[in-house]
Amino acid sequence: MTSALWFRLWPYAATVLFAIGMVLRYAIARRRSRRHGRSFEGRDGRGGPRLLQFSLLLLLVGHLVGFLFPHWLLQWNSSVLRLYATETLGFVLGLLALGGWAVMMWRHLWHSNGTPIRQAADAVLLSVLFTVLLSGSLMAILFRWGSSWGVLTLTPYAVSLFRGRPAVGLMIDMPFLVRLHVFAAFAMLALLPATPLALLMVIALRRLLGPLVTAGCRMLGPLQTLVERLARRVNPASLIWPEED
Repeated sequence: MTSALWFRLWPYAATVLFAIGMVLRYAIARRRSRRHGRSFEGRDGRGGPRLLQFSLLLLLVGHLVGFLFPHWLLQWNSSVLRLYATETLGFVLGLLALGGWAVMMWRHLWHSNGTPIRQAADAVLLSVLFTVLLSGSLMAILFRWGSSWGVLTLTPYAVSLFRGRPAVGLMIDMPFLVRLHVFAAFAMLALLPATPLALLMVIALRRLLGPLVTAGCRMLGPLQTLVERLARRVNPASLIWPEED
């Protein structure tokens, strides 16, 4: 399979896998909470070291700033001091994330007591995460000023994906490390529902949408009652299969 096909189809496939996985994760968590009489918040309290979670969150925010506000980031980087500060901060966060990953791997190798399937899944997740972090750190070392050239190449590629017309030419001409980083990032997206972070996302989404769903049910309650009464009065089944006297 050519690189062009990977960067044309793989992002959409990873997004579909992420959506399906999150729906399944929500359904499983809801069923378990009903079966054991526990709330979502009481399930799956495990997670990686806080250092890894914190650094990954900041790295994600930084990437989102480049995708959502590219012109602002380029203007910010127009100052040499601010450019150095941005690149240094990104590199330090990458190193902190690698340190958190090392702690996670140590726990997985020496203190894991889950089922073989769970251990295999954790190994795959940690391997993909390591690929993302290592390739990103090497990019910061070998290809300087990534916060600027990434806005000019990777951001247009991301925008083209949202428009449904992937600009694969922007990725094919990139160095191998850049292509590996992007591919592994989408792989991490596809595998995200299998991580403890997915449950936190489910909890946050449930807390956000819960009041809206409750309010909608209250508003539609009278309408639903009216429809049920009309259905009982005008029942087409009585015309098709009239009851015998």
